[in-house]
Amino acid sequence: MVAAAGGMKVRDLIRKPPVTVPPTATLLEAAETLTSHGVGAVVVVDPSNPDKPLGILSERDIVKAISAKMPLSTPVEAFMSTDLVTVEAEEPLSRAADLMWMYNIRHLVVVERGKFVGVISVRDLLEPNRRRQLC
Repeated sequence: MVAAAGGMKVRDLIRKPPVTVPPTATLLEAAETLTSHGVGAVVVVDPSNPDKPLGILSERDIVKAISAKMPLSTPVEAFMSTDLVTVEAEEPLSRAADLMWMYNIRHLVVVERGKFVGVISVRDLLEPNRRRQLC
């Protein structure tokens, strides 16, 4: 287990609103969204209930779809990960690092009392100042 991170909480890493797409978005639209926002994953939400994520689609998922020769017009719901790993916003950073390690993932959906509030990535944890706090 990683040591406590100087009192920083997961919420401290959320710097911008999460990037989302509807389940009907195509793989191409999701890839364009990743590129235009400079992120490695998008959270899939029903526009009528954006506080409850349906899944997450990462760069890895798009690569898997392409290697399976799926058309880029395929809806993201066909390739999104639905077994979401989430972390509470008030948890220490060490908890986020532990979850990423345990599940071999690079992105965590952040929730607050069950409501979707953001996404953090392994890159957020590896920023030099934070990395020192995790040691």
